[in-house]
Amino acid sequence: MKKSLAITIVLSSFVLAQDDADIPAKFRTRITPEAYHQLRANYLNLLRGLPADPALRNAAVRMRNQQLNALRAPGGNAGAPIPAWTAIGPSPIPNGQVVGGLAVSGRVTAFAIDPGNSNKVYLGTAQGGVYRSVDGGTNWTQLFDTASTSAIGSLALAPSNPTILYVGTGEANGSADSYAGVGMYRIDNCDTTATLVGPINPIRNYTNGGGTPVSAGVFTGRSISSILVHPTDPSIVLAGIAGGVIGIGGEAPFGGTIPPLGMRGLVRLTNATAAAGSVVAQKLAVTTAGAGFDLPNTGNRNVNSMVFDPVDPNILTVWINGNAAAGDGGIYRSTNAQAADPVFTQVFTTTANGARGEFAAYMESPNPAVIYVATSEGSTGRLRRSVDGGVTWSATIAGGNGFCGGQCFYNIGLDVLPGPTTAATDDIVVLGGNVPGTSKLFGRSTNGGTSFTESSAGLHADTHFIKIDRANNNVIWHGNDGGVFKSINGGTTWASLNNGQINTVQFSGLAVHPTLANWAIGGTQDNGTNLRNAAGTWNRVDFGDGGYALIDRNATNGTNVTLYHTYFNQQNNLIGFGRVLSSACASDGQWAFKGIYGGSVDPTPYCDSSDTFNGIPLSDPVLFYAPMEVGPGNPNTVYFGAGAVYRSVDRGENMPAVSQSSTSPVSTIAVSPQDDNYRIFGRVNGTVFYTTTGANPMTALPAGIPARYIARAKFDPSNKETAYIALGGYFGGTSAAQSHVWKITNLSTSPVITAINTGLPDVPVNAFAVDPANGNNLFAGTDIGVYGSTDGGASWAPYGTGLPVVAVFGMEIQPTARILRIATHGRGMWDASLPELPPTVSSVRVLFGTQNYLLTGSTRTRLPWRPNGLRAGFSTAVNAVQTDLTGVSTTGISGSGTATVTWSVAPLANGNYTAALQPTITSLAGMPLALTNQAIRILYGDYNDDGVVNSQDVVLVNQQRSLPYSILADMDGNGAVDIADVNIVRSQIGQTNP
Repeated sequence: MKKSLAITIVLSSFVLAQDDADIPAKFRTRITPEAYHQLRANYLNLLRGLPADPALRNAAVRMRNQQLNALRAPGGNAGAPIPAWTAIGPSPIPNGQVVGGLAVSGRVTAFAIDPGNSNKVYLGTAQGGVYRSVDGGTNWTQLFDTASTSAIGSLALAPSNPTILYVGTGEANGSADSYAGVGMYRIDNCDTTATLVGPINPIRNYTNGGGTPVSAGVFTGRSISSILVHPTDPSIVLAGIAGGVIGIGGEAPFGGTIPPLGMRGLVRLTNATAAAGSVVAQKLAVTTAGAGFDLPNTGNRNVNSMVFDPVDPNILTVWINGNAAAGDGGIYRSTNAQAADPVFTQVFTTTANGARGEFAAYMESPNPAVIYVATSEGSTGRLRRSVDGGVTWSATIAGGNGFCGGQCFYNIGLDVLPGPTTAATDDIVVLGGNVPGTSKLFGRSTNGGTSFTESSAGLHADTHFIKIDRANNNVIWHGNDGGVFKSINGGTTWASLNNGQINTVQFSGLAVHPTLANWAIGGTQDNGTNLRNAAGTWNRVDFGDGGYALIDRNATNGTNVTLYHTYFNQQNNLIGFGRVLSSACASDGQWAFKGIYGGSVDPTPYCDSSDTFNGIPLSDPVLFYAPMEVGPGNPNTVYFGAGAVYRSVDRGENMPAVSQSSTSPVSTIAVSPQDDNYRIFGRVNGTVFYTTTGANPMTALPAGIPARYIARAKFDPSNKETAYIALGGYFGGTSAAQSHVWKITNLSTSPVITAINTGLPDVPVNAFAVDPANGNNLFAGTDIGVYGSTDGGASWAPYGTGLPVVAVFGMEIQPTARILRIATHGRGMWDASLPELPPTVSSVRVLFGTQNYLLTGSTRTRLPWRPNGLRAGFSTAVNAVQTDLTGVSTTGISGSGTATVTWSVAPLANGNYTAALQPTITSLAGMPLALTNQAIRILYGDYNDDGVVNSQDVVLVNQQRSLPYSILADMDGNGAVDIADVNIVRSQIGQTNP
């Protein structure tokens, strides 16, 4: 009997894993979803450096905002242009991991429908902010770009004034990458101007269990799981506070210490429609479980869900996530919830420790409210019902058993409508959890949950909400790991509403093509590995969770290109990566696996290869997203990090170890593009090793860098003696000893280690890049955006404008187009232009008299020009006399084309005029021109640099008139952007790249 039971459990896990979109299809029999999510959590918590003080992140955001304001001020950034960030998607991913391959975006978490106009809806996302639609989901507008976080846990409109939207930050789904929040925001006039107020995090003054006075923010380090607004008074708000763990299975901020952590439970806000600093918070004592933190005791347990009685806000039902014991986890009810000190009674005791619960309710007067609760009891999910307003609760309803398939901590969706009669047995219940099959992605019941019909074709896995439109019961909204979906026929069929206006994909890695500017590839959370081609079109090219991605740097086109990406990795189960030898083979199920997994190697021939066991031991400790890197050579050498660093000269077919082993996994690898023998790697435990001779074992870097998680190592592409180390975590300060970025010089002799963090906030640095054309240009991808340095790291400032506060997990420079590309974990990929390079000039022999010289440089430039004027200066003295030439004139410029510069040199008094001089040619607006080997082609008026002058350029230059001075918009070079510049652009409409 026990043996049969064990077999049943194994088979059940197999069916579940087989349909889980997180796990690549070819590996779904090797790991359960629970173990998979735990592994991913452990990895992401390492990046965050947990345990961490959430107040440190808030301080970092404040510092970033102050720096950005300084840059935007007149004279800021020394007058140089400030680049603007441009989102490049995927928005959406066109072929999602759903039946029918519908469009998907990143994970969504919360939803609200305007009760007076159901075309007005609001969408909360995992780390993509809040979106609004006023036309039923056809179009979306981002409302949260200026907030201090993009992680959303809950949304609630004020019933009596639905122009007020309350936003609970901090995703409460308990997944690996569910970020903690910064408190609550209020959005006034949410359906029009959308004014953000917050973050709201009132200070609570209380006495702790030891009798000591305490002052702490009620939401500090926590996530807001649910919000209820008083039906007639929008200034009274209830907020459910869930555990403040950043990522499932991770440590709590502050090591779980209360204070400074806020306490979990239920908080009532009053005066909530006032300024953020005037809002008052009161913690309500739903249960005393988790006691000892305050006097009198108000308990310390997660609130997952709560619901008002539909006609009486004094009646409140709350789900407490706690232990299966009286006075602890389960359902609590109050009949005086609006009183000064409400009294709560436990009406149902959970049958499982740590069970999550979600409510849905309706009322058919004069009968009491009918309330359903979907829970994680039984580990795979249970459904219960109350027909007396929450006073008593039924046994489990058979049809709901197993609905979430072991992932109820992460995904529950529930809503209910009354049936044709007042009997609950004909209620319409919609329920969703993980995936179709043994669990439910979307199930519909017409008999109160006794049985369900699965209707989920076209939906993405992992349900996070299901909402029925009360104004039209046939309209149902479904939110999941693939974004937002809508049915207009009661859930029979589904349409994806993930269009180009929603940009929420959660990237984990990034690689760019060496010659094709648009090309990129990156792995995402639950939405596969995605590729952007030369036309800028996105396509998902493999299943599962994607991690690191690489492109062989020898590629010259988008066809004959070797691509790599990682799946999940687990010690004693699966270690390695996928590879294809051409883009034609980059599709689901066609990537050959190079590494090791349990059992014998699969001999199945894929598109261009078969799986290979390449020498990496299965017993190695390894990160969930194991690091990879490429070195020089043709093909590039390939490096992979597990317990040691492994290297391949044959595209991953064979990978012997090239470093010492350890029980601490490798977290980053760097290889100099100039010399494959120059290598650096870092480990989770903070140790760093290097070699300049290809030696094994490598040498430990001298002391100096803090022993923190080594997030990134990078070489200067043009100087193999210089490298950089970036650290994750929070340090509690910004002194030199607490630097998140360190510079290493003189690698091959006596390495010198220098802290370079002036201007960097105390925040994890997850990605790093060095400009290959100018090693002084450095870029750091942090948990709150991008920082840049133009002086080799001596000083740092936020780089670019327009990027929301979001974690940056990947960063690369596309060299031919000079683009800095980043992969964010919640807002897709973004591009920004790199700083202008100093002019590159050739030695020119200049004699007195008239000299002609062909202007040369990039294929096209959008520099502002006066068509008939240039300046030329010389940096080398003639006979020890510094000479600037005058009387310079040009020929051949008439708005576009190729130009020849002509200058004259008057004879000097004493004569040797054959010195080789270094000319620097600039436009009248002061922008340098490079003198290289290709004629500059001038497209006068092309402000946005897209190869054509059109009305968009007119609009952009006109907008620039009211903004800080932009040299690129100063078409006539007179030092100001005015209507004359607008008219110049207008006169050039229709011109294309010459």
